[in-house]
Amino acid sequence: MGVNGNTGGGIDFAKTFGANKDQGSSTTAQSGARGDQPKAQWWLNVGYTAEGAGDNGEDRFVSLPVGIPLDTQEHVSTNSRNDSYREFMSARNDLLDQVMEVCKTLEPGEDRILNLQIQVRRIAGEQAPVEPGENRFGRKLEL
Repeated sequence: MGVNGNTGGGIDFAKTFGANKDQGSSTTAQSGARGDQPKAQWWLNVGYTAEGAGDNGEDRFVSLPVGIPLDTQEHVSTNSRNDSYREFMSARNDLLDQVMEVCKTLEPGEDRILNLQIQVRRIAGEQAPVEPGENRFGRKLEL
């Protein structure tokens, strides 16, 4: 799922990350003052395993500073008339469901490494508007 929201799907970042409406940021999720927002129980953390690096020689998972809450996410809409887009949105919902199935098998405090890929992406820059004479959809109307 695109974090920047450019991949579609109507993501409500305030709800997903538990941001307080008054503050408009995810800092409330960290401070615990979340108002009526749901509190996430299951998180997706991105990182790597540092084998043998723990205090007693155990493996230790090194994650990015902020995880992605899973159980506060909602399915994206799949009612598009475009078959390809509808299938893609359905696959996104299915991915969330599969990850949540694994999460629900975990005991409190337990974790598991999943076989997922990580995508990094930089948003595209602003595109120049298409001039009316160059726009294949543009028509000069007599109004």
